[in-house]
Amino acid sequence: MDLRWLRTFVAVVEQQHFARAAEGLQTATSNVSAQVKALEEHLGVRLLERGRRATPRLTAAGEVFLPEARRVLLAVEQAEAVGRAAGEGRLGRVRVGYVASAACSGVLADTVAHVASAPEVEVAVEEMATPEQVEALQVGRIDVGLLRERPELPAGLVGRVVLTEDVVLAVPVGHRGTGPVAAAALAGERFAVPSFGEAHDARDEVTAVAAAGGLAPPRVVAVRDYLAALALVGAGTAVALVPESVAVLAVPGVRFTRLADVALQTRLLLVHRSGEQAPAVLRVLAGAPAVADRT
Repeated sequence: MDLRWLRTFVAVVEQQHFARAAEGLQTATSNVSAQVKALEEHLGVRLLERGRRATPRLTAAGEVFLPEARRVLLAVEQAEAVGRAAGEGRLGRVRVGYVASAACSGVLADTVAHVASAPEVEVAVEEMATPEQVEALQVGRIDVGLLRERPELPAGLVGRVVLTEDVVLAVPVGHRGTGPVAAAALAGERFAVPSFGEAHDARDEVTAVAAAGGLAPPRVVAVRDYLAALALVGAGTAVALVPESVAVLAVPGVRFTRLADVALQTRLLLVHRSGEQAPAVLRVLAGAPAVADRT
């Protein structure tokens, strides 16, 4: 069934005149008459009683058919509206993974703010460690990841830097005074480090500090994330190198300070699948923050 037949039939009924219906539809009166006739032939029933001078009147079949025709046209309009909204990224679902520092720095909020305000877009966020995000992106469990920089990303994933920040030292309150700490002063300390057994991770920063201070290979205790690292610092059992954005957290027993003689930086990446086509996800990617330098 041609939707034009339904639109024409409803227009004739509402206008009660073939010529006025044709004017509203921006077509010829003969086309209106032909489309109503085509609809009636398709259904095998007469829908309108009409004459040269008489106002078109619904037949008994037409009375029954009219609300159904209107219902179909309304459903089509709604489907078209949904399709447009989805195509413009105003409708859909976006799943975002993030490391804790992305929330502390405001990057997470900045990334999802412009789509989270659209009621038709469902935004789901989940805190995940960097390796977990990489795997979740590969299998399609999340659409966007905010994760710590890696030497390389697996095939099929692309990323860009959205935040560069200094690395600071977290020490127990009362640890070695109140000012910046020299690398050499960290001899014998245990470092709490987010680590998942990968070749390159936050342990590289500890290695750089040890090299700068001429230290023996430091003792490292692997933890899940920076929050777990700070818990050990607060307990007085370790120190930790953390992104400066994490220093906004008020953790009992923890003091944040600078390294006196080592300059370290860390970067946050926004990562997604290459060739992403989902409009809502593309809208997130387009509106995500540009590179911010907080060093």
